[in-house]
Amino acid sequence: MKQITDLHNNSYDFWNMQKYITKMFECIPNNQELFNKKFILLHINCHTHNGEQYYFPAEIAALEFNLLNGVSRTYHQIIGLSKIYPRGFAGGMRQFSDEFHQISCWHEHPDDYQNILMEFTTFLKDGTNHTDLQEGTLDLPYLYTVESDIGVDMMKTKSSLERLYSTAFPKVDAAHLKSIFKIGSIERLLLEVKKKLNLHLDQRNLRSGMSVHDILESEMYGHGLGCMYHEIRDIAFKCSKARILQWMSNICTHINTYTGLQLVPGKHIAVQLRDGSRMIVENEDLPLSKQDLKLENIN
Repeated sequence: MKQITDLHNNSYDFWNMQKYITKMFECIPNNQELFNKKFILLHINCHTHNGEQYYFPAEIAALEFNLLNGVSRTYHQIIGLSKIYPRGFAGGMRQFSDEFHQISCWHEHPDDYQNILMEFTTFLKDGTNHTDLQEGTLDLPYLYTVESDIGVDMMKTKSSLERLYSTAFPKVDAAHLKSIFKIGSIERLLLEVKKKLNLHLDQRNLRSGMSVHDILESEMYGHGLGCMYHEIRDIAFKCSKARILQWMSNICTHINTYTGLQLVPGKHIAVQLRDGSRMIVENEDLPLSKQDLKLENIN
């Protein structure tokens, strides 16, 4: 019965999300407004037991960007579960983590869930306070992630955030939690951007034959763009932070191909460092020069 209820709720959420995105783009009057509009991308690697539909964030990465300037802010956090993971799920959860992100449920990682949730929601909406969290009165923006991919999808993302919230603030009504995190489809977001720019009418775009999912996954990011945990294990490509940087960069690169969008190395796309790694400046206020960053030649 719970699976049927969840399926119904997820379908309703997806329908609402589609309506919201369609309406949002209808209200964008011109390309300048579109290029300046900020969006937040989200990727969550989960502590997961698929058989029991148990999802809890192992790693959260979020990124704010617009098409004009690229990245403006990022958030990243690895989250521990060693004190509270369901002991009967350990084997399945270990198998999942070994395959997808290698953040084990029984290893020690930060687990002050109230503080983690406060920092994350403050990133999403400045001015969030403890009372907002305790009372569940947050009004957060849409967060865009992939509809479905190996190991992650919109349902797991939303479910894991709701479990994090209910663990941190168990007195908040479970039904009310369903309305706090609004998860949008990054595929639908890119599709609407393309439509707004009339790229669906561009013969060059039509000839490419690439789906929006193909575009998002077209350039895989790794070494230098993951978090320290994944970098030192040489699996940066599994990192949530590397994934959102990849999506943002691929979106901007694709739009650049068919418009006058100017790509800024280090903001829209990664720059190559002398050690062979890549880097994107994750804070728009960081005043670094090419010499400071020890970059290879960049035009």
